[in-house]
Amino acid sequence: MPSVIDTQDVVAAPEDLRLELTRVIKAPRARVFDAWTRPEMIRTWFGADGRMPTEITTNPQVGGAYSIAMESCEGKGASKATGRYTKVNPYDLLQFTWEGSWVPGEESLVTIHLRDVDGGTEIKLIHDRFLSKESRDGHNQGWMGILDHLVEVMSA
Repeated sequence: MPSVIDTQDVVAAPEDLRLELTRVIKAPRARVFDAWTRPEMIRTWFGADGRMPTEITTNPQVGGAYSIAMESCEGKGASKATGRYTKVNPYDLLQFTWEGSWVPGEESLVTIHLRDVDGGTEIKLIHDRFLSKESRDGHNQGWMGILDHLVEVMSA
């Protein structure tokens, strides 16, 4: 019988189609993890570039699905991010596929690493498997705004 290989651990993305962002949040690791997995908490911080979440579902277990629907505050339309959790190690690691409605056909991968540091929790977000540099750059801008908002909300 052939062995099963988890290609998510084997296939490396080209460095130019990957982004990595790090922030420190003045909050315990468990609270930061919950902020990524509980809809009522996601609603308080997720959103950037004038977009606010309107409908959120999560099932944070391996194979479980999530969906985040967002509306533009300026009435410029709706968007949605969906995917499945591929790794869930409470309070340490969260990994999920990412399919944004604004980039049809692209399924990328987001990995969130959490670790204790002086003054709170370090969050390292790695997002890879983009189809283009333009997609990577657009996501980079979005994630920077989203993470800055997370830091602001969680540190208050």
